[in-house]
Amino acid sequence: MTSRQVLSMQSGSWRSWLLHPLLLLLWLGSFLLAAALEHAPHASLWFPPAAVTFTGLYCMGWRAVPAIFVACVLGTYLTEVSNQGDVRLGVLASSSLVFALIHTGAYALPAMMLRRLAPLALTELTLRAVSQFLLLGALGALLAAVLGVLGLSQTELLEAPDIFELASAWWIGDYAALVTLAPFLALLLRHTGAPGDVKRFPPFEWGPWRLRRSAVGKLALLFAVTLAILLSYLELSNSRALLVMLVLPVVLQLWVVHTENLASAQLGLLGFSLLTVGAAAAVNVGEDALILQFAAISLAANSYLSLAAPALYAANKRLRDQVSHDGLTGALSRARFEDRAAVELADGLRAGRPTSIIMLDVDGLKELNDTHGHAGGDAALRELVVRCKACLGQEEFIGRLSGDEFAIFLPGSDEVTATGVVRAIREQLEKGPVQSLGRGVSASFGIAVADGGSPSLSQLLQAADQAMYAEKRARRRAT
Repeated sequence: MTSRQVLSMQSGSWRSWLLHPLLLLLWLGSFLLAAALEHAPHASLWFPPAAVTFTGLYCMGWRAVPAIFVACVLGTYLTEVSNQGDVRLGVLASSSLVFALIHTGAYALPAMMLRRLAPLALTELTLRAVSQFLLLGALGALLAAVLGVLGLSQTELLEAPDIFELASAWWIGDYAALVTLAPFLALLLRHTGAPGDVKRFPPFEWGPWRLRRSAVGKLALLFAVTLAILLSYLELSNSRALLVMLVLPVVLQLWVVHTENLASAQLGLLGFSLLTVGAAAAVNVGEDALILQFAAISLAANSYLSLAAPALYAANKRLRDQVSHDGLTGALSRARFEDRAAVELADGLRAGRPTSIIMLDVDGLKELNDTHGHAGGDAALRELVVRCKACLGQEEFIGRLSGDEFAIFLPGSDEVTATGVVRAIREQLEKGPVQSLGRGVSASFGIAVADGGSPSLSQLLQAADQAMYAEKRARRRAT
């Protein structure tokens, strides 16, 4: 092992240890922030420790538990001091244990499930990954809220006259922070730890940080509109109707998501969340906190789902290609060839243009399969299509009709043009052997032309097929 490798390992180990104090500081700092944002007893507009716990457990696995556990104990102590002014040791001991177990366990369940469900190679943001994150995050927040309220009521740390109302407020505050802050926290953990210390996840990714001028302008507009709505709300006696206008930043964020890079989208999400939280810190929003929370969750969920759309489009394109193309040779499938050829033929007949079809199949395919195996026959078919495509124009196309039988459609081509295409294909086939076979590939051809009248596609295909077999018989008699 070289000295450089030793130094790299030592550096990685040192950076790995930084993750634990960072996680502890993030949790406690965000806990104090949440306490300042309480809009009702024990209910915060935004509870960032939920995001720290969920993201830490997903990114670091069980290694995150000690730091989170210690943070929960310290957070319980701070709650007891703020509620009572002095510390009830019995309440503190039981409440610390209950809260630490419930909070860590509630978020460990969905985080570990997500670690198992997430694919090993995280290369693209998919609807599957987004849905798993949003649903499992909601599950973790729900478990933490319901079990936390029930557990801490029993230990007398919390006084909850209406358990359902407190659990609902707790859940929505946890979830609002989780879905808006998770990408930023994952980025922070990844840049602090050594490579390989933090598990990556597509919804938490940022991509290249280079922002175009257009992205900066759109983000500035998004933040300006958000700030204007919030300031108007504060100035006009907390008019709830103005908060409903936060749908505008949601639309602007979708504009950013669909036109700019991933980092721009994540910055828009983080900035909107911070602005809404800052507005709530400036004034007691009371019951209007629910509107702010809904706006933040809506913007986050729509951002994630929209970011996954390109992967969905790509998957749909792959599916269409599988249906419309032959998987072995890349030629059009029979159904796709016939559909497209029927439309092109009808257009040509209406315009009075000639149309030609060439039928061809590989000579001696059975012999190839017997001597070289089916892999050899497959190689011959692939090479035939490759060399045929090299002789076709942009509007001309080839389809695979059956095992070794292909058809080429030539719009606007008469018999002379079609004969020239056949000659060019023969020359391509004679240029050299198929590399994997060590021998060449030959084919038989038949031409049918629609030049006047109203022949159907099936009639043309049948005529070309008969011409192809006539050529085969003639070649056999000649040999």
